[in-house]
Amino acid sequence: MTQDRPAIPAAMRREVLEEAGYACAVPSCRSTPVEIAHIEPWSKVQAHTFDNLIALCPNHHTRFDVERRIPAASVHRWKANLALLNGRYSDLERRLLEEAVDAPENVAWPVHSSLSLLLKHLLEDGIISRVGLNQPNISFNGRKQEIFVAITPKGREFLRRWQNAEPLYE
Repeated sequence: MTQDRPAIPAAMRREVLEEAGYACAVPSCRSTPVEIAHIEPWSKVQAHTFDNLIALCPNHHTRFDVERRIPAASVHRWKANLALLNGRYSDLERRLLEEAVDAPENVAWPVHSSLSLLLKHLLEDGIISRVGLNQPNISFNGRKQEIFVAITPKGREFLRRWQNAEPLYE
């Protein structure tokens, strides 16, 4: 870092790291550790702003900043998608989406019924649906305690768009 370039303030670094879940913002990567990258180069903007910073693993940071093999438009889209994902979906919902990226299409995840509220937005948006499986459910006072959820076709399209750095919703 040159002397005329101040360090990124600690609070801002923390916000950027929290936004990406302390992992690489590239949806197909999610590696750790990460570095903070300027989307528009520091030399151009001469400022550290939250909207212009993104968490990238060292490999993606190098591919973006040094090798110029990742278009800035993709990095801008990853940043915008992070904002949408974090603003709309709970931590459980985001983790389910990350898990679903590499999962076969016919997989269903068991979820304790008390956690279904944390899946509310994915259910409302049609990204996941409840599915019935012939699996024994644990019951407590006659109430089933486990539900199963699966990614819908709309959800598969959502995941494809996320992986390809396309707008999640138009």
